[in-house]
Amino acid sequence: MEIRTIPEDYIINMTKEGHGKVESNFLLHGLKIKNDTDMPVVIHQINLELYAAETFVKQVTYSGKALINTIERFAQECTWLGKGFGAQLFLGKEGFWNPEKFSSTKTLMPDQETGLFNEYFVVINKEMIDLLSVAVLYEKEGKEYRQELSIPLRNYVNKNKYLFPLKGCISTCGNYNCLLDHRQHYSMEFAIDMAQYNKEQKLSFQEEMRKEDYVIYGKEILAIADGEVIDCFHSIPITTSWVWEEREPYFKQYGLAAQFGNYVILQHSNGESSFYGHMIEDSLTVKKGDKVKQGQVIGKVGHTGLSNCPHLHFQLMDRPDILTGRGLPCSFLNIKDVTGEPLERIMDDNIIVHTC
Repeated sequence: MEIRTIPEDYIINMTKEGHGKVESNFLLHGLKIKNDTDMPVVIHQINLELYAAETFVKQVTYSGKALINTIERFAQECTWLGKGFGAQLFLGKEGFWNPEKFSSTKTLMPDQETGLFNEYFVVINKEMIDLLSVAVLYEKEGKEYRQELSIPLRNYVNKNKYLFPLKGCISTCGNYNCLLDHRQHYSMEFAIDMAQYNKEQKLSFQEEMRKEDYVIYGKEILAIADGEVIDCFHSIPITTSWVWEEREPYFKQYGLAAQFGNYVILQHSNGESSFYGHMIEDSLTVKKGDKVKQGQVIGKVGHTGLSNCPHLHFQLMDRPDILTGRGLPCSFLNIKDVTGEPLERIMDDNIIVHTC
C-alpha cells in the first residue's frame, strides 16, 4: 500500500500559547492511498494520529459509514485535482492524484487509489503537536495489515526581516484562521488580504461605490525586503468573474493575471519570495529583473483579476512561483494592534493593524 502526503517533508504548525496550554493549528493538504499490490485490498480504517513529544494525544478516525461516504465523495468531487490549474493552485503540483484510478468504494483494485483533501486540525494540549502519523488498516486475501507514514510538524521562523507592505491603519482578513478562504490553496496557505476602512470604520460606505471611492484604492505598495523582481504583470484592466466559465477565456489572454490581477513577485535572500496582487493597471514601478530595496514603492493597490473589492493580496512563499511555491507565514517588524501592542504575526482573522 502506497501512502503519500502534501506537503511531503513537514507540515507548518501555527501555534499559540496561553494559560499553560498550546494551540496547534495545521493543515494536511492531501493524502493519497494507492493499492500498489497485485491483489484487491479492502480499506477498513484511516487513522490520523497526533503526537506531542512522542506522547500520543489524539486520533481522528475514518471508519464504518464515515469511511464509505468519504471515499465515495472523494471519487465524485475531487476529479479536478488531477491536472491543470486547479491541481496546481490547490496542491502545488499536477499528477499527485490520478482521477482515472479513483475507487468509489472501500475495495481498491490493483492500481486504484483514494484520499483525503484538506484536513484541518486545531488541537489544545500542554505541548505543541509535532508529529502526524497516518495509519491505513486494510485487508488483503483475508489477512489484516497496517501501513503507516509519519510526517513531522514544525513552527516556521522567517529567514529574513520584513516590513509590512502598506503604511497606515490597515484591515486584514483571509488569513490562515479563515479556513474557507486562502488557506485551502497550496501557495496561499498563509496569505493575507489588506483593505482599509473610512473614518466611520466602514469598508463600503455608499451605494454602488466606484473602485476609486474605496479608501485603499491607489495606496502605495512597498517591497517587504530587498529583492529581485522575478515576475510581474502590469496591463490587465479588468476585474474578472467569479464564475470559472466566464473567467476562463481571460486566462488565454492574460494568463495568471486573470486570477491575480496585476502582480509582482519578489525573490528575497535565503529562499523566500513575496507576492503582491490585484494592482492598478500600469501602476507598477518595477519590471522583471529589477533589484528593489526594502520599503521601495512597487505599485498601487487596485481591483484587477479575481477581486471582490479594492485590496492588496499578499503572501510569502518558499519559491517565486504562485502555483508551485509553498505558502509560508510572514512576520513583520513594524506593526501594532489597536491597543498599540507590537505584533509579530497576524494570527487572527479580521483584525486592524497599524504600521509604526
